[in-house]
Amino acid sequence: MTKPCLLASAAAFAAAFAAPLPAATYQSEAVANGGKISGVVKLAGTAPSVPPIKTTKNQDYCGATLANPLYVVGKGGGLANVEVFIKDISRGKAKPTEPITLVNEHCMFHPRVQGACVGQQVKISSADPILHNTHPQIADTNATLYNLALPFKGFSVVKPLATQAGVLRIKCDVHEWMRAWILEFDHPYFATTDADGKFEIGDVPPGTYTVVAWHEVMGEKTGNATVSPGKAAASDFQFTPK
Repeated sequence: MTKPCLLASAAAFAAAFAAPLPAATYQSEAVANGGKISGVVKLAGTAPSVPPIKTTKNQDYCGATLANPLYVVGKGGGLANVEVFIKDISRGKAKPTEPITLVNEHCMFHPRVQGACVGQQVKISSADPILHNTHPQIADTNATLYNLALPFKGFSVVKPLATQAGVLRIKCDVHEWMRAWILEFDHPYFATTDADGKFEIGDVPPGTYTVVAWHEVMGEKTGNATVSPGKAAASDFQFTPK
């Protein structure tokens, strides 16, 4: 990753943590006649020209370059790898309990961005026949959560996530270009945009909410959505490239 991209990512973190992620105590309860929040996150204009990643190790397997995933734009300008979440929701559906997954595959992490709940675990695995390590850090303090070696293809292990809500930055020290992000929440109302920028958050109790879209380079956008019983509320976002 080039130096300008790293600087842009650092700026995004500063913006993202100007307002903390949701930290209210959450209570699970049955959601009667809930609705959903759905929408599209788009990039305004043309995506910046980002140079490919130049690999520095294991080039016989990784290749000399890799596509840089900072801006992944699909049909109609839809922006992938954006985490969309409801801010400060205190009641609703049960939190997921199954582990999320993070795969070291062809010298990159997959998925690039995802959400999780505090209390969930992550299954970390490698699909590559080379040494990787997975090193999660709490983004606002750089504190290491753990540093796990993945020595061979097929290796996997299940580990806990952080005990508090926030952003985890995942890196591989062996291959310094490898990055991923896990946003942890105290509630289950979040979704990651797909290849065309679409998202859907279901089983939302009726009410009016603040909805936030987070991107690793461009920071946050905030909107509002009013969910009526059994209905869908639209919440669209547009980011301007940095």
